[in-house]
Amino acid sequence: MSEQIEIQQSTQFKDRKTFRALSNCLVLAAWFGAMYAADVAFGFHRAKMLDASLALIYLAASPLVTVKFSETWKKALGVVVIANLLIISSIPLFYVQLGLTVQVALSRHIISLLFCILLGPYFLQPKGLPFFFVLFYNALCFYIPMMKHGEVDMNLAYIVIVYSFTLLFSYFFIDILRLHVTQISLLIKAHKEAQKKAIEDSLTGVYNRNYLDNFIKALVESDVEKVLLFISLDDHDKIVENHGHIVADAYIKKAAKMIAEKIRSKDVLARYGGVEFMVILDNPSINLGQTVARRILSGLKEIMPEYSKASIGITKIVPGITYQAVMVNADTALFRAKNSVFEDVSVVDPENPTFDSIHFEDIIENPQKEVDRP
Repeated sequence: MSEQIEIQQSTQFKDRKTFRALSNCLVLAAWFGAMYAADVAFGFHRAKMLDASLALIYLAASPLVTVKFSETWKKALGVVVIANLLIISSIPLFYVQLGLTVQVALSRHIISLLFCILLGPYFLQPKGLPFFFVLFYNALCFYIPMMKHGEVDMNLAYIVIVYSFTLLFSYFFIDILRLHVTQISLLIKAHKEAQKKAIEDSLTGVYNRNYLDNFIKALVESDVEKVLLFISLDDHDKIVENHGHIVADAYIKKAAKMIAEKIRSKDVLARYGGVEFMVILDNPSINLGQTVARRILSGLKEIMPEYSKASIGITKIVPGITYQAVMVNADTALFRAKNSVFEDVSVVDPENPTFDSIHFEDIIENPQKEVDRP
């Protein structure tokens, strides 16, 4: 069960990561789309072709980031993103060819710096040399056009000051971001561990009694039909007497693993306590429950054949039933299975409450004896 929890959490993390990548592409597409509109409004005809092309490229790339790639392709995608940041950073070097003024080119470049700061750490170590190179190249592409321009008026000086302070504090920003990400990661990890301990049995790794009780109550409130198997490993005490607690615990762990293999992924397995387990099948068929029960009994013989005695009670969760009634029915079915001289499996069906005489010897010995129905 712990593997199922980890898979579910991993899937959620991947979904969030995919959403973030998709958002980044859409933001970049929107940015260059806005630049295209500005180019049209102010008459920068050459630049508008570049901005329109970049906007369309990012928009077309958006569906691709949702595709699941292999690790090799992921690394290649990271290289493409870094190359993309370098290309965006290079735009001010060609401001003359694009028909832009130096002030406009450098103003745009501040956003390019922000893109590098925000997107770079997803693919590069924030304090590593490659990330420093990206920022250094971005700075060169800012200051070189300004030095070529030669004249610094008030507007250009203001842009230089804004860019310089943004660049200066970028490392501080990255450190703060990295610190927050680390703290958040630790909190998430601690939360996952606490959540895991709250619902997982420490010995077997399957769900524990707390989770089981809440799950059954939720099923009862939902008015669904499910089959419940109540399993008892009857030879556990003999294993303790003959081999000790360590071997007995290993037997319980192997039994839990075997039961998990005999049921489907949609079914729920929990340790009720001690040597008892419960399985809730995602199916309303008593016949299926009996089939699974026999499969489990057969599987126990493969673990320790000389200690394979077990009892299984089967009942149903039906609309209108109470939690207490479910537990009483499960306990009654298990009691009958334990006391039967013929069968290791017994059924208490709340929809068809018949009495099965083979579970009690006195019925066989005294056929006329009246016994109350459970």
